Amino acid sequence: MKSATSKVVTASDVSVVVLAIVAGVYCGLFGLRATQELNTRLHRIDSTLSEYNNFRRDRWRAFGMASISLIVIGILLGLDVWTWVTKAQQMNIEKSNTDLNVQWYIPFYSLYFVLTGLHIHFANTAYGLGRRYRRLNLMLRTSYLIDKSYTHSSNLIKVSAVRTISFNPMMPTALHASLTKLNSEMIANESAAKNKSLVMREMADNHESLNKCVRLLSGSYGIAVLFILISCLLHLVATAYFLFLEMLNKRDNGYVWVQTLWIILHFLRLLMVVEPCHLFARESRKTIQIVCEIERKVFEPILAEETKRFWQQLLVVDADFSASGLCRVNRTILTSFASAIATYLVILIQFQKTNG
Repeated sequence: MKSATSKVVTASDVSVVVLAIVAGVYCGLFGLRATQELNTRLHRIDSTLSEYNNFRRDRWRAFGMASISLIVIGILLGLDVWTWVTKAQQMNIEKSNTDLNVQWYIPFYSLYFVLTGLHIHFANTAYGLGRRYRRLNLMLRTSYLIDKSYTHSSNLIKVSAVRTISFNPMMPTALHASLTKLNSEMIANESAAKNKSLVMREMADNHESLNKCVRLLSGSYGIAVLFILISCLLHLVATAYFLFLEMLNKRDNGYVWVQTLWIILHFLRLLMVVEPCHLFARESRKTIQIVCEIERKVFEPILAEETKRFWQQLLVVDADFSASGLCRVNRTILTSFASAIATYLVILIQFQKTNG
C-alpha cells in the first residue's frame, strides 16, 4: 500500500462499511413506527392467507440463510486475517510491529458481522413480501380459475328475468316443484357469486396492503439499502483492484484466492439485496395477469364488477423497491454495476501506473 491510489481505495473500503452500519442503525431507530405498522399489516394478511401459509418452512429458510451467511463470513474473515498475518511476517519491517498493525484491523473485521446482519434482516423481510404476493396469486388461481363453473361456460345457468309468477291451485304439482327448484338454484348461484365477490374484495385489500408494505420498507430502510449498495460497489471495485495488482506483481496464490473469495462474497451480498426486491416486484406484476384472466371467465354481474375494480386498482400499482428514490432495486441494476466496476477499475489502474 505504498501508492496514494492504494491508500485512497483502502480508506474508501473501510469507510463505506462504517457508513452502511450507521445508516442501518439510523433506519432501525427512526423506522420503528413503520416497522410496527409493517408487522401489523403482514399479520393481518397472514390471517387471510392462512390456508396457504407454511410458517415452519419459512422459519427454516430464514434460519438457514442467517446461519450460512454468518458461517461463510466468519470463515472468510479468518482466512483474510491469516493471510495478512502471513504477509506481515514475510515483510518483517524493522522497528515496526507488523503483527500488531494487523490485529488493529480485527475490530474492523467484526463490523462485517453487523453488516451481514443488516443484509439478512432486509432479505428476510423482502422475501417475506414476495412469498405473500405468491400466495395471494395462488389463492386467486385456485379460487377462480381452477373452479369448473368458471372455466366452462356451458355449465352456466342462463335464467331469464321474470316479473310476476301467478300460481294457479289447479297447476300440476310437477310444474310447481320445478319452479321451486329453479328459484332455489338461482338463490344458491347468487349466494355463491356474492361470497366470491367478497373474497375478491378481500384479495384486493390484501394486495393494496402489500403494496403499502413495500412503500413502508422503501421509505424506512431506503437509506440503509442505498449505503449497502454503495458498499457492494466500492468493495467489488477495491477487491478487484487489489486482485489485479497482486496478479500483475507478486502473485501470492493464497492472497489471490482470498481476494477471489471476497469478490464472490460481495457479489452474493449484492444478490441478497437485488433478488428479494426483484421477486416481490415480479409476483406483484403477475397479479394483474391473473385478474385479467379471471375477468374473462366470470359472468355474474356482482363478481364481474368486483373483478373490474381490482383490475383498475392494479393498473396504478408500483411495487418496485426504491433506494431513497435514487434508483430502483431490481435485476437491471446488475448491468449498471458491472459497467461501473469496469470503468472504475480502468481508472484506478491508470492512476496506479501514473503513480508508480
